[in-house]
Order: sequence, then C-alpha cells, then structure tokens
Amino acid sequence: MRSDILTIIQAAVADGYRRIKLITNGRAFSDVRYLHRVLNEGCSLFEIKLWGPNPSVHDYLTQAQGSFWETIQGLENLTGLSQEKFVCVRIPVCKENFSSLENTLSTALTFGINRIILSMQDYSLPLRSVMPHIANAINISIFNRVWIMTEGIPFCIMQGIEQHVGELLSGLTGIYERTFQHHKHCVGCVFKDFCPGTEERYLSQFGDREFASVTAYPYLQDMKALYA
Repeated sequence: MRSDILTIIQAAVADGYRRIKLITNGRAFSDVRYLHRVLNEGCSLFEIKLWGPNPSVHDYLTQAQGSFWETIQGLENLTGLSQEKFVCVRIPVCKENFSSLENTLSTALTFGINRIILSMQDYSLPLRSVMPHIANAINISIFNRVWIMTEGIPFCIMQGIEQHVGELLSGLTGIYERTFQHHKHCVGCVFKDFCPGTEERYLSQFGDREFASVTAYPYLQDMKALYA
C-alpha cells in the first residue's frame, strides 16, 4: 500500500539492517519485475497473508475482487525465484474461513514455503470450534515438513501441540495489537511464566470456563529454554 516501499528498504539497508522482512498481501508480486526490484534492494524475508483457499473466501474477506489470484501469482513468482529468501504464509483465522483452514493451508503448501502462521483474528469465534481445524492444519504441515506456528491461542488449549505456540518464540509482540491477561485458571499453571494468557476481548465474550490450569508437562524445561 506504500508507494515508497523500495525507498524504505534502501534506507534500512543503508542503516545496516541485515534482515528486512516485508509483511504484505503479495498482490504486487504478481508483477515479477517489481518482485525482482524488491529482492535486489535487499529484502529477503516475506510474510504473505492468505485468507482462504479460493476466491470466494479470500476475496470476500479482503473486499477486493481478483485479490486471491493476484496473491497466488505473487506466491508462485516469489517461491519460483532462485534467490535466497524465506517465505512465510500468514493465515488470519476468523469465523468466515476457519472451517476451510485445512484447504487454505494445503493451498499454501503447494508453493514450497518455509513457514505457516495460524493467527487468531476473530474473538467472536469460540476456540472449541476452531481447535479441531487448527490441530488438523498442524498435522498436515508436520506431514509436509513445514514449520507451523499459532498466534493468540493459550498453551492450555493447545495441549499435545504446545510446541507450536508462536508466543513461545516471539513473546507478546506481533503485528496485531493484542491485550492478553491471565485469569483464575492461570494460577498454578506450569506455563504461566511464558504464556501470555487469553485475549481480553475473548474473555469478555466467552468467559474463562473452557480453560484449565496445566499442572505438569514433561518437556517444560525445554520450553523454558526456548523462551529464554
């Protein structure tokens, strides 16, 4: 959306930054000439948003007709180039697309990407509804040997797949504003030191009844080492 993005990349390189990441819908990369310019200026880390597995879902959520195919073409162009790069696909999860999460992830995996992020964006969506799809998507990604992480889902809800909680590595910061808080079920939980808790907007909508304190975890020390 910024016409001066190349100038910004140039300034970052001039200031000595060695790792420059661009978070984008990827539509501009459907023009391979523009993509070459971005790469040649020094940007090598990319995070592409994909909202759905087809135009009917993706274009509805982006409110831009034709955006799905432009993003897909951008992904194809980006992953098809020989230059060294790291490509992540971010899938924002909401009530309009959670039931097709597995298909969206499968679409992304066809491009030989390096990482997937499943990011909770809709706090009117009950976690009990979305978690079966999250678990399926994680298993699909593991089967395809692609690194996958979640955002905005507490450790206690991710039992059995806790190692994919993105906040373990990224802390509480992210590209989306979140207001996490602990609640009564966090007391005594072994993950409390590095679990951000639950989004305040979610707690105000659904309360804390579905959460439970985790009293033991066999790989807790390994988790702490990662967080540190």
